[in-house]
Amino acid sequence: MTILGSVARMTAEYETRLDVPVSRSLVMSNGREVVKEAYLSVGRPDFYHDDIVHYVTDEQFGYVAAVDGIMVREKPAACFYLGAFFAESLILAETGNHVGAIQIAGTAMPTQLPFFVAACDYTLIGEELFAASAYLSGDQRMIASLKGQDVGKFIAMASILIGSLLITLANFTGGGSFFWKLSDAFARLFAMNF
Repeated sequence: MTILGSVARMTAEYETRLDVPVSRSLVMSNGREVVKEAYLSVGRPDFYHDDIVHYVTDEQFGYVAAVDGIMVREKPAACFYLGAFFAESLILAETGNHVGAIQIAGTAMPTQLPFFVAACDYTLIGEELFAASAYLSGDQRMIASLKGQDVGKFIAMASILIGSLLITLANFTGGGSFFWKLSDAFARLFAMNF
């Protein structure tokens, strides 16, 4: 929703039409509030109307058929596909490519990334989607959360590297060596004994 707010602010500033079809009614309500707030923040409340964010259907391929129809009829200049996608990712991206739209996609679904990479101009891969959201929001808590996750990943990678080196050194020096005892202690530190 943060990225939607940023896009909505930009479209309001340039008085460009925005169309946000959604497949969940709860997302529609939230999306309407985000877009309305974005239009208000740039001083264009007159440009906002509830039909900007509209519900299509909960059914996966019914949604894709409706959105593809909108894209073919309206010929948008840009399409943003952000969030969780399944089998519909390639269909949406190919239709957007066919109408000549600049396409930006972002998902944390690894099975759908190849389709977005192949058919879209720009793709936010995995956590890049969350990083873009934090960056665009400017919210220090979101940015700090991402930094904390990065530190945790660094610690995990360092632990794996240290453990691998200790096991390798222990195997080269023999069973009773200092490295063997150290690697055994390191392994017990991370063992999950339930």
